[in-house]
Parts: sequence; structure tokens; C-alpha cells
Amino acid sequence: MSSAEAPLPMFRPRPEDKAELHRLFDEINRPGATARGGLHRLSASAEDGAARQVLCDWLAARGVDVRVDPVGNVFGVIEWRKGAPVVLCGSHLDSQPTGGRYDGAYGVVCAALAQQAVAHAVARAGITPAFNLAMVNWTNEEGARFVPSLLGSSVFIGALDAEDALAVRDEAGISLGEALSRIGFKGTRGLDLDVAGYAEVHVEQGRGLESSGTRIGVVRGTWAALKLRVKLKGDQAHTGPTPMKDRRDALLAAAHVIAEVRAIADDEPAGVMHSSVGRLHVYPNSANVVPSDVTAYVEFRSRQPEVLDRAERRFAASLNRFAAMTGTSFEIEDRSLRAPAGLDPALGDLAHEVAAGVGLASADVDTVSGHDAISLSQVTPTVLLFVPSAGGIAHNEGEYTSPEDLEAGLDVMAGVIGRMCLAGAAREDEGAAA
Repeated sequence: MSSAEAPLPMFRPRPEDKAELHRLFDEINRPGATARGGLHRLSASAEDGAARQVLCDWLAARGVDVRVDPVGNVFGVIEWRKGAPVVLCGSHLDSQPTGGRYDGAYGVVCAALAQQAVAHAVARAGITPAFNLAMVNWTNEEGARFVPSLLGSSVFIGALDAEDALAVRDEAGISLGEALSRIGFKGTRGLDLDVAGYAEVHVEQGRGLESSGTRIGVVRGTWAALKLRVKLKGDQAHTGPTPMKDRRDALLAAAHVIAEVRAIADDEPAGVMHSSVGRLHVYPNSANVVPSDVTAYVEFRSRQPEVLDRAERRFAASLNRFAAMTGTSFEIEDRSLRAPAGLDPALGDLAHEVAAGVGLASADVDTVSGHDAISLSQVTPTVLLFVPSAGGIAHNEGEYTSPEDLEAGLDVMAGVIGRMCLAGAAREDEGAAA
């Protein structure tokens, strides 16, 4: 029987794989655990370094070749055919401040266990896959400590220069390169193999799957995201004696900006746009000083690029109006637009097929959030899977996904990456080269 005809159940994780999924997930989430059951593990922090070490030790103990590239991306490689392309799967271990323990970390642990399930099945069947198999932990997916987000995967695909990424500094002035060196994860050896495809599993961060009783979401497309860093400039003054009419209050201008960003989304039909101002830097940030400088991080998200274009035009006009109202000035210091993207249709179909084969209901979904899979989709066929999130809670200590749904994601991930690796493979007894 050819590999293309190999029965789907051969990639089913063993009971011991599922038990290890939960054990490793708990162990890897001890570094940075919060008292309320969440996770505070910023990229390249000591806690991140400890979690990375747990992963590396676990992989090495199972004979997986561990590699760390210059920006700290950690790869675990199983190479059946020397130099052949690799199927890559993974996610990220860093979290938001006081975030949840499922976002990202589940995808890393699931990738590691799915890789082991496939390796065991391949060895048992006597098959040499066409493609090698690697799992990955991407650096700084969240962008909470170092900006931009999706940093490690962006360097990997060539969208961001490695030296520029290493030079990025956090609010304390520490560069990513310095932080990685401190925790021992500024590596020298990358993947060094062509990528044949990428797979990622993630908690949904929404209520769609839970509401519909669906176990697996197959992401077909992404929302576009417009991100702006706006600098508002006024004048420092004493909050006591300075007459109100003489004040040039940058924080007052920022307050108008925050309200307008929300209004722009609210004025669209429900579900068409999401917007936020998630971070402010205020200077001098003293109780007795009118702020002179405020930096606001603004986001608009929609699946429709024309909606974002309309929002940006309105926002630009509003900035001019707010500056005139408050006697301040402004500058757009940074602008990035992530276009909407469709993920690989054939891999999406494969995911549905695998889910059906293991008795799990699946549905097509879109993602509003950014994921490393979006980066990889620019250079290789990519599939992104979701498992349900209780209440849709995300970036919050209350994140939760049931053990049964975590195992369901492992079932489908193992089947998908196993099928991806076996494309065109041959049995050893048919003369395939090792």
C-alpha cells in the first residue's frame, strides 16, 4: 500500500501522547504562572527562558535535534531524509502581561506531541516520509515587550532583518539581542531546511466554536489590521496655577483620540470593524504636570480593506481637529497595514478531512487576531486550526480550553502534519533512501 493510501488512524496520538500533552503543558506553564491561574511571561524574560529550557530538554530527551537561530526561534527537527524540505508546526511561549496560559503555549506543546505521534507512527509503519518534520517556538509573537509582534516569524520569512529585530528595545532600554543573550537563547543555528508547509493550532479567542458546538475551526482567511503609533505634542505646565485656556494638554488630545477610535468602529455595522487604543506613553507622567507628550498605539481591524481606508481618512481629519481644539500637534510615527490573507485551500480541506476521520465536527472560520501562521502563509502553504475557548476569553488570566478540546486539537494536528509529511513518500521495502 502506498503512503497516500495509508489509513488516517495511523497518525492518531497514543494514550500516552495525550497524557503527556497535559503533563508537559502544566510543566511548561510553571515559569511565569500567576496566582489567578494565568501567565505573565514576556518575551526573552527569565520566565520565558525557563519555559524554553523545559521545551528544549524535553525534545533533546527524545532524540529531537534542537536548534536556536539568532533571534531566538527554537526548532526541534526530525530529519528522515538528509536535506529534504521540512513540514513545520508550532506557535509561541511568550504571553501578554497577566495573560492566559493557553494562548500560544498550547500550540507549542501540541506541536511537540504531534511530532512525536507522527514519528512513532512512521517508524511503526516502516515509511520514509518525503518531508522532514520540525516544531517551532517563535520569539516575541505577542509584541508585549518588544515591538513589532510576530517578530521571530517575520525574521524567518525575510520580512524583517535579523539585526534590526535584535536592536529593538523594550521600555527599560534593553535590546532583544541583550535579553536573549541573558537567558541563553541568542542562537547561531537556524532551521537550514526549505519549508514545505506550516501548521499551527491555537485557542480560538472567540465564542464561535463554543456557541455552535464545533470542536475544530479551520481558518480560511484573516482580517486586515491597520496599526498606527501617534505622537501628540503639547507643553509642560503646572496643573495648579496655569490658566485652563493657556494649557496645551497632550493627554487631553489623547482622550479625544481614544474616544474617536471607538466611535469610528461603532459607526460601522456590528462586526465590521474592531478598534482600540491599547497602550499610552505619557510624559512626564506626574500628578502636578500638564502632559507634554503622549504616544498612543492605535489599531483598526476589518476583513474589508476599504473599511480600513475609510477609517484612516476619518481618523486623519479628526487628528487635525483635535490638534486645533487643544493647541497641540501630532505626528504619525509609525504605520503598518497587514492585508487580509487567505490560507492554503488544499490544507484547509485536508484539515476537515482529518477532523471527520477522527469523528470531530469542524467548520470554516476567519481569524481577527494575528498569528505566526499569517507570517508563514506569505511564503509557504499554511493551515491554522482553532479549538474552542470558554467564553471567548483571551489575553486574560481566565482563559480556558477543556482537556478534551486540547486533545481534539492534538488528534487533528497529528493527522494533518502526518499527511503533509507523507506526500510522495515510499516504504523502506520499496527502495526509498533513508
